[in-house]
Amino acid sequence: MRTDSRPGIPETDLAEFLAHLAVRGASSYTVRSYRLGLADFGRWLVEHDAPLTAVKRGDITAYIDGFARGDRTAGSDGRRPAGGPRAARTINHRLSVLGSFFAFLIRRDDDRASGSWVGRSSPVPAAKPAYPSHGMPGRDLPLRRGRAELRRRVPRRLPADLDPELVRSLIEAAVSWRDTSILLLLATTGQRIGDWSDEHGRHGILGMSLADLDRRRSAIVVRLKGARDEHRVPVVSEFWAAFDRYLTEERGEPETDAAWVGLRRGRGRPLGYSAFEASLRYAAGKAGVKVRAHMFRHTVAQHVTETSGLKVAQELLGHQHISTTADIYAHVDQAAMVQAVAGLETRLLTGAARATERPESDEPVYAFHYDSSTIEELDAIASPRVLPGEPA
Repeated sequence: MRTDSRPGIPETDLAEFLAHLAVRGASSYTVRSYRLGLADFGRWLVEHDAPLTAVKRGDITAYIDGFARGDRTAGSDGRRPAGGPRAARTINHRLSVLGSFFAFLIRRDDDRASGSWVGRSSPVPAAKPAYPSHGMPGRDLPLRRGRAELRRRVPRRLPADLDPELVRSLIEAAVSWRDTSILLLLATTGQRIGDWSDEHGRHGILGMSLADLDRRRSAIVVRLKGARDEHRVPVVSEFWAAFDRYLTEERGEPETDAAWVGLRRGRGRPLGYSAFEASLRYAAGKAGVKVRAHMFRHTVAQHVTETSGLKVAQELLGHQHISTTADIYAHVDQAAMVQAVAGLETRLLTGAARATERPESDEPVYAFHYDSSTIEELDAIASPRVLPGEPA
């Protein structure tokens, strides 16, 4: 196979990799993020006059170093937008993109027994075990991998939730019955806002059709992230009143069966994520705060976890594994922590106060219970001896 010595990423390699992701069932969001990440790396290679086949570990290090600082390569329009330091999670994701891409190239050429990547190792550093392995079941500790040399430690942050009074203010600040209805769903069901688009399909609240609103059961049906399953959740009665006003006064009779449609520039077309975010920013601006749609989900999840338990929260949120719910929300149960600290105060500090009290009697206090004859012998041993010829 002919080696492409031109700088950048060959279009055939990129197309085959993205097709590989799609065949493996990667979501449209994953394919898009990988495509954008590799496009940025490809521009970096062009700027440095480096062909893909010549990339070494040092090139990956140099690219990631600039990426972490926030350096931005010129776009197709020739402009260089201002950047800024990137978060650890963003840096690690870019390393995962590059690692997956080079692993695909090596595996593809090895299977073909031809090509520029036959028998080569990936230039992207991989994670190594945190301790040596004997290779013997029963002697090895559970496998734990350390971070690869370019990966950053991701700080653990508590999920940002909303004050109930602020939630009510945002709902009241909505400029349409459509937005009021959507905010009520966000604030009371904990579902993702989702999207309705040609590229990413339908999921979440915005991905609902009119048939997904079940008035008889007072519930809605949403498609979960990644189009795994459909998920039914109950809704409050206040939602139906706002939804009826939206149907009769705003929605009209568009050709789409999407539950939510545009009311102005996109009138009659399904409401997408970016359009709703603009409406949310406007309502949040009227309330004087900055709010993201996902913060409603955190608010509902935290409340349900603290009042009804992890299992109920898992079912409501649609998490596939309860460990996901526990990892995000169980460790921030403020009420349980306050109760635990109060218990420690009662058990330890009160006991410590008793231990520091001094007995009012002059009688010696012994660590063990002795009979009277033994105590007399111990007192005699402890008392200073009187030598012959000395006064007592």
